[in-house]
Amino acid sequence: MEDLTVFQNPWWADPDAIYEDERVRKALSRKPRIGYRFEPVNKVLIGPRQVGKTTYMKFSIANLIESGVGPRNILYFSCDLLRDYREIVSLVRSFLRSVNGEAYVFLDEVTFVEGWERSVKFLLDSPLASRMVLQVTGSTSAGLKRESFPGRGIRVEEFLPPDFRTVSLIFEPELKNIQLPHGLPKTSREFYENALELYPYLEVLSGALDFYLSSGGYPRSIYELLEGRITPETYEMVYNATILDVAKLGRSERIALSLILGLLRRYGDRLTLNSLAKELEIGSHVTVRDYLELFEGLFFGRNYFQVKLHDLAPLFRKERKFYFLDPLLVQAFRRLFGRGPESDRIIEGVVGEHLKRIYPTYFFSGSREVDFITPGFGVEVKWRKGVRPSDFPRVGIRNKILLSKDKLEFFEGNNLAVLPVPLFLFQLHSESSNLATVS
Repeated sequence: MEDLTVFQNPWWADPDAIYEDERVRKALSRKPRIGYRFEPVNKVLIGPRQVGKTTYMKFSIANLIESGVGPRNILYFSCDLLRDYREIVSLVRSFLRSVNGEAYVFLDEVTFVEGWERSVKFLLDSPLASRMVLQVTGSTSAGLKRESFPGRGIRVEEFLPPDFRTVSLIFEPELKNIQLPHGLPKTSREFYENALELYPYLEVLSGALDFYLSSGGYPRSIYELLEGRITPETYEMVYNATILDVAKLGRSERIALSLILGLLRRYGDRLTLNSLAKELEIGSHVTVRDYLELFEGLFFGRNYFQVKLHDLAPLFRKERKFYFLDPLLVQAFRRLFGRGPESDRIIEGVVGEHLKRIYPTYFFSGSREVDFITPGFGVEVKWRKGVRPSDFPRVGIRNKILLSKDKLEFFEGNNLAVLPVPLFLFQLHSESSNLATVS
């Protein structure tokens, strides 16, 4: 293992070697460039593969060396080849004993190592923890709870594909000069007032949305599409970064693919576990439920549950919806199966994901359905021109937002904001402690 450790840390011999790293060179060559921000605190960063977690670690190492940290006080290790938590502990303890002063430990892709949480707990409980900053990444949250490390001074954060606002700034860098009156709106009126400021940019933001629906938030696909087209290899990368992780967890690739096809056929529809099991000839509704939870744990997508309006209590036994996490996943699976949802349903999923990153998000199903419900407002998506106030169902929601292709208006009597989808999505930006601004 010692030889492998030296191989993965070439800056120990030559501090400038970090700039020869393939990921660093590629990221630095891109224009405009996604930047990453390092915080010297213990973190568990969980998110899909290929969204920039390793690049974030390599940039953090470069920043530390530039700031004067001794290169030999920084350890990076990709844990794909490790068998269990004991090897992680042995690796880190050996490193810490060989250096003086504060040390920085970056462990990449730990979540498929058996018992990895035990290694993190052990390291944070050891006397060595007082002079160590530990950051680990992983591709699955299956079985991981935010309270997995109680009292141990480590944060669990999601590291997700960049959202629409970030992608739109790559698509058109001049958009970064926009100043909105409300940082994160809380009411339909505040969303409308922000949209008034954005309205002169509607055409360019509509173009950015078309771009985002094809590229998603994966850096590789974004920059390929800027140059002309997304390559078949990138779609294959998405497949390998999702479906093959199912097999790594000992689950059936066949069942996973069958369920994905069923979800594409009924994208955005209300689903029951029994109906999916019967339609797809999967043995039990329990199996369907387990795989839908697995898909969420692997960051394929999100389950959306119905809710009671008066107290926002989720109804877990009722019909649910499922949307994929990122538009590129939809496009990749569409290419695989030769079929996929219409644009209006993909837009629904994008809206839901952007809401879900910031608010607890559900849907309401009564005599009429509301697409998304949050603690502060309800959202109905109508991806067409010529929407009317009556398109928002009459239910007991105070702040109402109706999304359209191009209409912008506020109906005072209904407390209803009618907004173009891209002007709404641009406002739903969840600040990440790891992702810096586009430059």
